[in-house]
Amino acid sequence: MEIRTATPNDSLLLSSLCRDVQSLHAKHHPEVFKMPQNDDFAVAFFDEMLSNPEFTAFLAEEQGQAVGYALCRLAERPENPFTFEMRFLLIDQISVRPEARHKGVATALLKQAEIHAKGLGLSRLQLDSWDFNREAHACFEKFGFRKFNYRFWMNI
Repeated sequence: MEIRTATPNDSLLLSSLCRDVQSLHAKHHPEVFKMPQNDDFAVAFFDEMLSNPEFTAFLAEEQGQAVGYALCRLAERPENPFTFEMRFLLIDQISVRPEARHKGVATALLKQAEIHAKGLGLSRLQLDSWDFNREAHACFEKFGFRKFNYRFWMNI
């Protein structure tokens, strides 16, 4: 497996890979997430992200076929009266094709994000995940992530 940094020419490929995870989210929360209708549904989004220096995307490829990606963002929060300054790498999106799961793809992408974070002088990786995505939670926890915050909602 090869992990490479995405280029602006990869926007359609990233959009196609994103379709899997977007569909999963739309299936579980159709009131929040839009169901993608085609592979190019998010090309403009990835064009914008890949042109922003705060974002880096990594592609996992096996035998020349893209099987997953991670979109990372340098997050910086200034100190305030309640918290100290924070700088960390946020894994904003991560997805692995269903047929490539349980083969180390997500682990390789997370490792690349960790290497990238260390290269930026950061000491923390962070991500969030929806409650229904227990399979992803197991992967994240196996890699070394631990839960630190809970969010709640209530429809009224």
